[in-house]
Amino acid sequence: MIEYIIVFLMWTLMLYWLHRAMHSAPMLIRQFHYHHHKNAVQHNERLGWRWNNLFLYQDDWQSTLDFWNTEVIPTALFCLITGHWWIMVCHYLWAAFLQENLEHNLRVNGFPLTYGRWHMEHHYNQRCNYGLFIGWWDYLFGTYRKVQ
Repeated sequence: MIEYIIVFLMWTLMLYWLHRAMHSAPMLIRQFHYHHHKNAVQHNERLGWRWNNLFLYQDDWQSTLDFWNTEVIPTALFCLITGHWWIMVCHYLWAAFLQENLEHNLRVNGFPLTYGRWHMEHHYNQRCNYGLFIGWWDYLFGTYRKVQ
């Protein structure tokens, strides 16, 4: 059990740093991430499951490219290196069935999990709350911002 917790923490740490790095990446890469930010804020009312989520397709091709570059491909590489494919299965189930209803939903506050108002605070203030799935890394690295 401890091994699974450590693997999960390593994976979320990797995602935290990838997400944080995306905000200082060269403009060619960063523009796709900013497109995702714009979509999340402007289309927050479009919550709900959509069939394209089964294919890990987001709102449009730019947001999808960002999602694949910051989460899907790094997660697959992480699983390949560690041999812990359960992470990929859990990530797929999250992205395909739950993410659209929770991650950008201002009606919920999932803290200490990083969905709802916690994650949307990052969309409004891009210098905080980078963590994906758990907010502990933001506490540890000084990027946490309290959500009202």
